[in-house]
Amino acid sequence: MNRLTISIFLGLLCLSAAGQANKNIIAPAICPEPVYSEISPTDYVPLKTVILSCPDEDAPIWAEKHLKEWYGKFAPEVIPVTGRKKVTEEGQYDLEIDSKEVKIKAGTLQGVRYALYSLRQIAIPARGTSEVRGWIVPVASVKDSPGLSFRGIHICWFHETEPWEVERLVRLAAYYKLNYAVIEPWGSFKSDVAPWYGWPDGSMTKDEVKRLKAIADDLGITLIPQINVFGHATMARGGAGKHAGLDLDPEHQPLFEPSGGWNWCLSNPEATKLIQDLISELHEAFGNPPYFHIGGDEADPPSCPECIKQPYSELFLNHIKAICETVAARGAKAMMWHDMLLERGDARWDGFYANGTPETAAGFLGFPRDIVICDWFYGGAKDSYPTLDYFRGLGFPTLTCPWMDRSGTVSQGRYAHETGMDGILGTSWHHYFGEDLVSIYFTLANAAWKKDPTYSRSSYLVQTHLRQVGWDMKVKDPRRTGVYYDEIPPEPFLNN
Repeated sequence: MNRLTISIFLGLLCLSAAGQANKNIIAPAICPEPVYSEISPTDYVPLKTVILSCPDEDAPIWAEKHLKEWYGKFAPEVIPVTGRKKVTEEGQYDLEIDSKEVKIKAGTLQGVRYALYSLRQIAIPARGTSEVRGWIVPVASVKDSPGLSFRGIHICWFHETEPWEVERLVRLAAYYKLNYAVIEPWGSFKSDVAPWYGWPDGSMTKDEVKRLKAIADDLGITLIPQINVFGHATMARGGAGKHAGLDLDPEHQPLFEPSGGWNWCLSNPEATKLIQDLISELHEAFGNPPYFHIGGDEADPPSCPECIKQPYSELFLNHIKAICETVAARGAKAMMWHDMLLERGDARWDGFYANGTPETAAGFLGFPRDIVICDWFYGGAKDSYPTLDYFRGLGFPTLTCPWMDRSGTVSQGRYAHETGMDGILGTSWHHYFGEDLVSIYFTLANAAWKKDPTYSRSSYLVQTHLRQVGWDMKVKDPRRTGVYYDEIPPEPFLNN
């Protein structure tokens, strides 16, 4: 029995002897749940020194910077030692805490980031004072690495969304060891290519994108831009009845389907060209990341007489191929929602989401096989996922995409681990607050990291981590803290 195991065993004995009052203790916890961890609930030691073993010469610089940011004048000293050889597995790390020091071993800077995120989650201020006078950490042994290579969250930037909200979500995603965040503007992007395509007071400026990207790069999460190239061309929610382009500028109506403008007009080459220009602009603004999300979900049948005259499967195929060529020319891979690629009413997809027509389902078969298919399913746990199997069987990289259902998220994550899928892309849509936020982020992070996480949802844990994110953002406005804007949340949140 090693020293750590003995320490934990004795600590638990003491807790047991302490009686009923200590029965329901809150033990130190890390999100996402590590692959292997032993963390003492009672045996804490001062956080004074971090011995860092990593071959990446940027690792000690990053560690010193962020430990100083988090712990101020009580930050531990970072002592670099000869590192292990670089490894290809992103995010792997070992974290050992004993009575003398903290030891971190990692093959990459990302592994060091993740080790220090874990350390921060279990560190607490030294006890017995009215103000912080130092930090203590539990004796622990953690050996950890991610189970899925792509661990992402999809974030919407609405017209009313403020930049700090997106920053907070990105920071929390990085803290929970997600490595990608898709940012979808809903009329909020200030475009130079098409200034009319979006609301005049949109807050997603190129300066804000640049600032957010710098934060994301530093924290180890890659931002992926999105623009819808088929349906959702209004850049506004369907129920809102708004169109971010046409409501204030009707001159550009020929670019969209006449029935509400929900779709781009695929028979109009000017529409395809504009989308290609917007993709280039957004991709450049985001620093040319390795992916670009082209949307493609929930489109309507054509109403344009020119679109109706032509074989729509060919229009659809040629449009998407042209878009993908633009993305590929910029050195990136296209990502696309799945639902329009499956024919509605096909018995194979019973219980799953299929919104396509025979034309879109047929056109899809000609797609380039490097498109990443983002297969969204928002229901509860399933024993199998035939839509995922279908896309993977055709040779497409495939991500499973859950939303708020906790059992569904865990089940989809398990399926991704078991089948060797490319990864998981959680969605948040407009649920940035309340228990929905807690459930989405906490459950997604654990399902993405580990095949069978044992953690249950923990509101206090997420609330603590949001508070830490707020400290990093230097938040001073009480409405920018917690899981709601206000102490008394609005009725729609209460009813969720």
